[in-house]
Order: sequence, then structure tokens, then C-alpha cells
Amino acid sequence: MRIRCLRTGVVRERAGTRGARRYLWAEWRGEALPVNAFLVEHPAGLCLFDTGQTVRATVGGYFPRWQPFFRLARFELEADDEVDVQLGALGIAPRDIRWVVLSHLHTDHVGGLAAFRAAEVFVTRREWERAAGLRGKVRGYLPQYWPAGVQPRLLDLDTGGFGPFSGSHDLAGDGTLVIVATPGHTPGHASLLVRHENTSGLLGGDLAHTRADLARVAPDIGRYCSAHGVVYAGAHDWNAVDIGEAAAAPDIPISVSNDDSERT
Repeated sequence: MRIRCLRTGVVRERAGTRGARRYLWAEWRGEALPVNAFLVEHPAGLCLFDTGQTVRATVGGYFPRWQPFFRLARFELEADDEVDVQLGALGIAPRDIRWVVLSHLHTDHVGGLAAFRAAEVFVTRREWERAAGLRGKVRGYLPQYWPAGVQPRLLDLDTGGFGPFSGSHDLAGDGTLVIVATPGHTPGHASLLVRHENTSGLLGGDLAHTRADLARVAPDIGRYCSAHGVVYAGAHDWNAVDIGEAAAAPDIPISVSNDDSERT
């Protein structure tokens, strides 16, 4: 099993930390952050964790001008940076993806989703409900860009908890791909624990930017990863790299449930 890191451009933030000036006149930071998506090559099928950003996010008018959140970040990418194009360079067509797991529904995690209409898409129910309609737009989501015809499977993640995770869903049915509840960045945020005798990683989305941040933001999860040889990979970490046969992982006892979801 192998995890590939796919960088779909970068995001650049405004300087400063607070105040109206940051929203309107602050300079852009010199250092940008990557926008990572991850491909898990699993024996039962290919799994994409998050879909990164779309090049449409670089075009004026894509983001609503009334929403102040979008004044704080600028996305920089070209068409070749989109996740489906990168997969194509690996010889993988969108129809080859069996599962898409979304950590949450912010634009830089679902921007490339439209290419994967044939896949089974997973998101937590709480995240889906928070992102919907006018309230979702006020919170900084873009439900108007959700691809037509994509009906996600909604996960409650209120059973099957283990270790620091309050709930889980066994995606592949054998404990090797486990969607785990990791609320924090958003209340409905989820991560993907990839377990194999020679490969172990926690794809964390925006749970924490880096491994060092994980120890500060979610110390229980950080300790779990350290204890079990789990490599953490975040959506905005320059140090996130492919995780392959070199990453050894001991057996990790878990309890999972498949009875906490339904399609909407």
C-alpha cells in the first residue's frame, strides 16, 4: 500500500493577525502554503483523500465579494495543478477512483471534486449540514459549487471509537482504511487512518498543518501517532511526502463500525 501526496497549488495568506486592515489592505505573505490532496493505493481500490483546489479559484468572481473570509487568502495554481490532471500523469483516470474521503467541505478540500462523480464520496453528516444553504455560505463554505449528481454518503461517526478518536468508519472493511472523527478545525472534520504492516499514516486535512502542530493542537492524537508509528500528513504541510513501504507500523488494535451512515 502506498500514499501519494498531490500538491494542487498553494495558498497565500495576508500578513497580520487581526483588525479591518488585514481584510482590506494588508500585504500578502511571502511564504505560501501547499494545498495537498492524497492518493491511497489500496488493494481493494484507489482512495482519494480530499480533492484540493480548482483553478477556477484564481479567477475573479469565483469567491463572493461579501464574504470577508475569502479576503484573507489567495490561491495560486494552474490547470495542470488540479488533482485529476496529476492523477492522469500517473496513468489514473477519475473513473479509477473508488472512494473519495473529504476531511471537510472548505473550498481547498473539495475544489477538484467534480471530476470524481463515479466515486463513492464520504463526508460527515455534521459537516454536510453545516455547509448547506445560506448558513453554510455565511460560515465560509461554497455549497453553490457542489457538483450536480454527486450524492455523498453521510457518516455520523458516533460509534466505533478507539484511542483518541470518538468515532470511526471502516472504509475497506478490514481495518486498513479507517475514517476517524477529528473535530476542531470544523465540528464535522474527519481524518483517514491508513494501516498496513509496512505503511501507516494519518491523513489529517486541517486537523493540524504539521506534525509539530499536531502535538500542540491535538496532543492525544499526537501521542497516539508517536506510540503506533503513524506518520501524520496535513493538507498544508510542505513536509508531507509520499508514504510507502519504508514506513513500518506495529499492530494497532481498533474497533470500528459500518452501521453509522446513509446516503443522502
